[in-house]
Amino acid sequence: MRARLSGRVIALTLVAVIASVVCVLLGAWQWGRASDILEAERAAASAPIPLADALVDGEIPGTSIGRTVIAEGAYDSADQLIVAQRALGDRAGVWVVAPLATDAGVVAVVRGWLAEPGDPGLAAPATPVRVEGVLQGFEDFYGDRPRRDDGQLVAIARGAVEEAWGTPVLPGLVILQSQQPASSPAPDPVPPTVPRGDVPFPLQNAAYTLQWFIFAGFVWVLWWLWLRREPSDDRPVADPSAADRLDP
Repeated sequence: MRARLSGRVIALTLVAVIASVVCVLLGAWQWGRASDILEAERAAASAPIPLADALVDGEIPGTSIGRTVIAEGAYDSADQLIVAQRALGDRAGVWVVAPLATDAGVVAVVRGWLAEPGDPGLAAPATPVRVEGVLQGFEDFYGDRPRRDDGQLVAIARGAVEEAWGTPVLPGLVILQSQQPASSPAPDPVPPTVPRGDVPFPLQNAAYTLQWFIFAGFVWVLWWLWLRREPSDDRPVADPSAADRLDP
């Protein structure tokens, strides 16, 4: 009896070990799948796209805010605008916004930060350029008075920019991050003022991961319940001859 029970316990324990290991491996595989999907989607979301591809029906959808875009064209240096009271770190200064004429239309490019409007970096290159930057919306929170008396902008409002340049502009600002060919001297690049969006986490794969880990634990719960219900070989066994001795 003891040998039979010991063999059954050993066999069931081996089955439980194999089953739980398989469940853990499947859970680890699902987690790897979730990580791979997340990495691929983040790489796709961070890859630069043409500016025209970021627009839908001439407007910026929410999914395009914070995307890195590419635009090619030529600056109009004479129509650059100065945005007053823009700091870079702890340094006071201004921003420079230039019109970039592209095949899709005129786009407002924030070329960067200068200590003062007369800085030599204000001059924009006269040759065609390829710019890469982060797309964000216009600053329309000062719509009633976006320009100061000296012509500098208080905020980069779309209406104020179109009025100053005398032409419609594409929706959204491009916060310049790099430019080819590079300018020298040039304004210092400024960080985007919108958060860079992240991609949704693959919840389905994460749920499958948790499910397999739960299954691995449940295997051992069943193993323990089985041991509780198995008869013990230590229980006293009745002696048949004792009953015969009690009979008259």
